Amino acid sequence: MTRPVRPHRVVLGYSGLDGSKELKLSRFPDLDERERRLYQGLDSAAALLVDDRLVAAVQQERFSGTKFDHAFPREAIEYCLAHAGIEFADVDAVAHNFDYGRLRVLSQGEEYSRTRYETVYAPELQTRLLHRHFPRTAGRLTVQPVAHHRAHALSAAIPSGFQDALVVVLDGMGELHAVTVYAWRDGELSRLAALDYRSSLGLFYSLMTMHLGFWPNSDEYKVMALASSGDPARFRAAMSEAVVLGPDGTFSVPLLSLNRDPRARETFAASRERLRDMGCPALAPGARPEQVHLDVAAAGQERLEEAFLHLIKHWTARTGLRAVALAGGVALNCVAVGRLCESGLVDGVYVQPAAGDEGTAVGAALAFADPGRAAERYPAMTFLGPDVSATGEPSGSAYWNAPVPSGLGPRAAAALLAAGAIVGWAEGRLEFGPRALGHRSILADPRLRETRDRVNAAVKFREGFRPLAPAVKAESAADWFAVPGSANLRHMTVTVPVRPERRHLIPAVVHDDGSARVQSVHAEEVPGLWRIIDCFEHLTGVPVVMNTSLNVKGQPTARDGAEAYHTFVSSQLDVAFIGDTVHAKPEWEQRVRGVLEEIAADSRAVIR
Repeated sequence: MTRPVRPHRVVLGYSGLDGSKELKLSRFPDLDERERRLYQGLDSAAALLVDDRLVAAVQQERFSGTKFDHAFPREAIEYCLAHAGIEFADVDAVAHNFDYGRLRVLSQGEEYSRTRYETVYAPELQTRLLHRHFPRTAGRLTVQPVAHHRAHALSAAIPSGFQDALVVVLDGMGELHAVTVYAWRDGELSRLAALDYRSSLGLFYSLMTMHLGFWPNSDEYKVMALASSGDPARFRAAMSEAVVLGPDGTFSVPLLSLNRDPRARETFAASRERLRDMGCPALAPGARPEQVHLDVAAAGQERLEEAFLHLIKHWTARTGLRAVALAGGVALNCVAVGRLCESGLVDGVYVQPAAGDEGTAVGAALAFADPGRAAERYPAMTFLGPDVSATGEPSGSAYWNAPVPSGLGPRAAAALLAAGAIVGWAEGRLEFGPRALGHRSILADPRLRETRDRVNAAVKFREGFRPLAPAVKAESAADWFAVPGSANLRHMTVTVPVRPERRHLIPAVVHDDGSARVQSVHAEEVPGLWRIIDCFEHLTGVPVVMNTSLNVKGQPTARDGAEAYHTFVSSQLDVAFIGDTVHAKPEWEQRVRGVLEEIAADSRAVIR
């Protein structure tokens, strides 16, 4: 058998800091569940570039089942290589998303910092991990460290489509910095400014998340949801003290400087106490939020937006760059991004859809690519993971199922949605990043507010206040939503106002403040979901469906057909389309049979 021609260049990038959680828990074993979530190196993932084309990327959590998994991404790496038909012998470079080597000296002053550097952060540890998990790489491949914010920046700049842009990275922190601003001009990335952890909007928002009873590095979107129902005026003065705006677009978060010993830094103990002293009441984990907590969330969200716009306003004015590419966890604050799009400060905004640390696996690989070529060859959408048919569905299904005639699945799904079914939809390759964009989705009719309550309570098993997103045909987006010209809505990363005259028609996807986190669906990019919405519009007059990820609370999005089926069985989904098969719970079996028969009859009539 002739072996395929070897690619010219293959680069593997990955993220994550194996051992970071384990070290923290060994030193501080009595921490509560929220405090245990504060550590560096979450969201391990792998990404593969072949001749500067991104061909595969997937998070390790999709294999381990541990959300935000930080462990060395062995299974994710194996998938990327297998998908491309490549062995490690073909790999030219391996890149990692942190470079702590330059900070070794800064880690020597305190025993805990020294131990953390020697057991988790030191760059040479990544090469040892690679050789341990893949022994054939020993003696041939050395892992190349890439500065964390540079990896973030490349992951946003290259796929943005902008020739010239301001690239802004905002996260908890990288090796040292929490905010970095770059100029991207003709394929070159130049750093303009950087702020350290004392200016971290990511840590500030994680602190707010903990203060309001949620898990940091996980539940920040719950704070955004609460904020939409709160009044920021009540705690505006306190938040102005918490986040201080400075000259030249700078800002600081004095709260973060109060934690002076390792335990306090690992738990935000002094910061949380100071928030209470400032009159901002905390919320106990699991307790029901009261209006006062909604107001705290609203004030914190407002202050983050003010600091974010303060930074962008300065650097767009100084550089003349009117396009902005964003990455880092703060870039997933879709409300803040929406305000930027509406501000008039910019002409275009691109948010890296995998803006968290999983995206730095891509950025680390891109550090060894030709930027112009990589930009030309970057995939239009984020469907980079395993195919739904990777494992198939388990045999002996407990529920009725039937094959779906080719091409008729979207029409059948739309008919069932219009009849009130909650539908799982799994097709093609898995999305990379946190958003379900139409390949691993739970879909529902947005026309009744009760639909949101049912999906949250009975299907996703989560808090009733959590908003759900609308997916709209791209052709109809401007008719239903007030879309700024600068906004890119493809990846569900921007919150915009729902047009007032339309809000009563889609109440299940409208936040309390009249906004929605919209996905604009293009027929050429997500044809299956587009066809579902198009058929739903023919039936109801509404070109919008509710879209959320195909998982239940505490689990990652379903990786393949077997996991999609498990989600169907373990939740109150009514119907699931998985590849070319439809499954139905008993109370929906007859309806599904009828829909399939009707559609098949119509198709035969058209053919005749």
